Amino acid sequence: MECIIRKMTREDCDAAAHVIAVCWKETYQGIIPEEELDRTDEQTIAENSQKHFPEDNHQFVLETDGIIAGYMNAGLTDDKEYEHCGEIHAIYILKEYKGKGFGRKMIEAGTAELKTLGCDRMLIGCLAGNPSNSFYEHLGGRKIKTRIYERLGLPENVYFFERI
Repeated sequence: MECIIRKMTREDCDAAAHVIAVCWKETYQGIIPEEELDRTDEQTIAENSQKHFPEDNHQFVLETDGIIAGYMNAGLTDDKEYEHCGEIHAIYILKEYKGKGFGRKMIEAGTAELKTLGCDRMLIGCLAGNPSNSFYEHLGGRKIKTRIYERLGLPENVYFFERI
């Protein structure tokens, strides 16, 4: 199964919103309160994406077999302890496309993007309880702390990659 990882365009907003909404419901069942999952709908995500589509876009999509199957957002971190460090803010892959090496390829695309921003280190946050925590450890991320994911008030493990 071939894949293309490319910069997201405005035209991809609906497909990316689908990936995000489905992944939230697949991944965060039992982690995020049910009422929050119920509010996660594709239309709202797509409208927000269109409305706030950034000029300096660091969002990517994973396309395979003509289907958008993944989404990633990278950029500088907001973490005050790690200024001038990059962060992959979000990465989602539909369940049926996991285990095929696409996650690793998306991380590679994200690190390449962060390098263009002058970063040589990276953070990735992952909600506690998310099975992807082990993936980031497997890639060489070192858990350095737990912070609160503000929007939900839930604990998020933070992985540090010293060299990208």
